[in-house]
This record gives sequence, C-alpha cells and structure tokens, in this order.
Amino acid sequence: MGAAITETARRDAFAASGWAGRKHERRREPRTSPRRRAQPFGRGFTLIELLVVVAILALLISILLPSLKSARRRTKETLCTTNLRSIYLAQTLWLQDHKRFQPLNNSDPPEGDGTWQYNYLIFDGASRAFNFGPLSSNKQLINEIKLLYCPLQKDPFHSLNTSDNPWPPNDFFDTRAAYARRHHLTGKALSDFKKQIAIFSDIHHVPKVIKSGHQRGLNAVFIDGHATWVSDPGIFTDNELAIPFNELDNPVVEQIWQAIDKRS
Repeated sequence: MGAAITETARRDAFAASGWAGRKHERRREPRTSPRRRAQPFGRGFTLIELLVVVAILALLISILLPSLKSARRRTKETLCTTNLRSIYLAQTLWLQDHKRFQPLNNSDPPEGDGTWQYNYLIFDGASRAFNFGPLSSNKQLINEIKLLYCPLQKDPFHSLNTSDNPWPPNDFFDTRAAYARRHHLTGKALSDFKKQIAIFSDIHHVPKVIKSGHQRGLNAVFIDGHATWVSDPGIFTDNELAIPFNELDNPVVEQIWQAIDKRS
C-alpha cells in the first residue's frame, strides 16, 4: 500500500514539473526557405532546331556559291584582258628598239609565217627568237612569265609549267604561251597598219582550246592598244582546224582573225 502511494506521488510530481509534455513534444526543425535548383546559364538546342539551322545554312550556301564562282570567273577574265594589254605594251617597247616585228614562228622564209596556227611560241626547243620569245627574254618587257598565260586556260599544252609545257624551257621541247599573235606582222612596223586590226588574242588554233579556256569566246587586243571581249560568232569553235597543222588551213585562221577584227 505504501509503495503504491509512493509511485502515485512520483507520477504526480513529475506531471506537475512539466516534463511529461516535453517528453512527447516533437522537435521542430527551423523553417527555412526551400532550396532552389540551380539553373543552367542557357538551354541546349533540340534536334529539330539544329536541323532547321543546318537547312538554313545549306540554303544560303546554295544561293551564294554560284555568285562566288561567277565573281571568281569574272576576276580571271579581267586578268586575261590585263595580260593582253601587258603583252601589247611589251611589244610596242620592243618595237621602239627593233622597229620591226620579230618572226611569228620558225618557218623558212620567216616573212610568210609558214603555218599560221603555229602562233603561240615562246621557245621552239632551240631558240627564243620567235614570237613571244624575245619579249619573255627581257625582264623589262615581260617581268613575269605568267603574263603569257590566260588564268582560265586549262589545256596542259598552254598552261604554265606542266609536263607538256615546261618552264623554264627544256631543249627539244616547245614552250607555248596561252595567247596568239596575228600572222603577217613579221618584218613590219606598227605604222605600216592603217586599219584597225587585232594583233594578239587568246589562243584559237583549234576549237578545243576555246572550250578549255573562255568557252564562249576570247579576249583580244588591237593595233591601237585597246582590248575587248569577242563572243564566238561560230567560227571559233565550229571549224576544221586540227593537229598536225597544215598551211592549207591558213585561210580558216585568217577568217578567225577577221571575225575578231569586227569587234574593233
């Protein structure tokens, strides 16, 4: 009996002290603001967005590429005209000292110019005495050999320093320019010509060199020094000129030069 009273008295005293409520009181966490998830600086592209960008770039390239090619070709055509003017200037300077045009090629006698298709020589395998040879031998006249080559000409026999057209010249090999000189100038002075005629142009001795060059025509420079573009009237690419050359084809070469003269 006394023990029971004592236990009861202990519980009452414990309850009165307030510890009973505290025992079962939940511990409260301090209230804090919810942690925000770190956000990346930017959002990545989706696959569809990337495909759209690629498609737009491809469209722009398809629009701009032909324009770039066309601009590059026009630049080369302008450079070709500049080359011809430089050749004309070199020839006139040479004539101031020598008075008469040098032989066109190594024909015998030189005054007849032999086969008129053979009108592009720099070196004939033995000598640089013909056509462009004397001009290219003098650095004060032709300071860069590339002036004798049209930048549009792709024929390996008329391109600079190929296995078919070596530079510097090799013995026993022809070295050819990509430009042609008119026949029947040999031994004459500029003052001998009273009519406006073309004297230098892009090569045209066979149709294929037109097609491997400007394709639609050629550039030419005239006796007064002006240069111009000459569209193909038909005869540049539609003729019977062929290799090996034949003097019987000289009248066709004359017709080509006469067609160029009409653009003077």
